[in-house]
Amino acid sequence: MYARLAFAFGHAKIDLMQKLTLSHRYTASNHRFREAVLDSGWLSFQGKSVSIRLYLPLLTRYEQGYQMRDWLLGLSVVSFFVGLASLLLRTLGWLNLPALLRLDPSLLEYGALGLGALALLAYLLFPIRVLYLYDGNASPLLVAGSRKGIEELAQAIWQYLEALRKQP
Repeated sequence: MYARLAFAFGHAKIDLMQKLTLSHRYTASNHRFREAVLDSGWLSFQGKSVSIRLYLPLLTRYEQGYQMRDWLLGLSVVSFFVGLASLLLRTLGWLNLPALLRLDPSLLEYGALGLGALALLAYLLFPIRVLYLYDGNASPLLVAGSRKGIEELAQAIWQYLEALRKQP
């Protein structure tokens, strides 16, 4: 005899047999999806051309983490290098890069340093939130999204697995 176990998610009452749709934008396996659907033990991401399904009872673990935007760090390093190298070479009198490029020295040097600082700040303050879903395969399914979307997805998966574990 199947007893329906209900658990509360947000403001709605959800049970194990009911379909739960999380309307956030997610990225999984290099494809973008508008929503995640938990339905009868399956976590589904459905797009126009790609569908990804994961059977939740086989999920061994999941981890929340961050993925940094490497191109921002690269832009920051290059900008700092250009700004400091130009400033140092012009100060020592060895090479006047702004004069060679016919630019204002402050525009080149301080602009590059400002761009580097802004890129570094964006790199540190705005990481991409990710959820790693391990289902026994060698590599986990990496799901990226907004902070709220990833938190709601992790909470929904956790509550579903807890309700499934308590099921008689």
